[in-house]
Amino acid sequence: MTGGSVNTKGSPLSTAELCRINGWKPGTILAGDEGYGVTEIVITAIGAHKILAKRLRHNGIQMDQKESVWGLECREWEVAE
Repeated sequence: MTGGSVNTKGSPLSTAELCRINGWKPGTILAGDEGYGVTEIVITAIGAHKILAKRLRHNGIQMDQKESVWGLECREWEVAE
């Protein structure tokens, strides 16, 4: 995993805790694939348990979406290159 020390998929830790441990902050761009193509998100805020993030791309297609609450436990995320 690039840019972190704790795997996200299936983790018992909260999404916010995973971000703090991995050093991911607002502005960090993450990439993950749940089996339907790579999704890239940018973290906009970290709360007590979840994060706010905005989807930037899915399968290489630019997305114009508003920020929403995200959980990171359904796929393995890493810092996008």
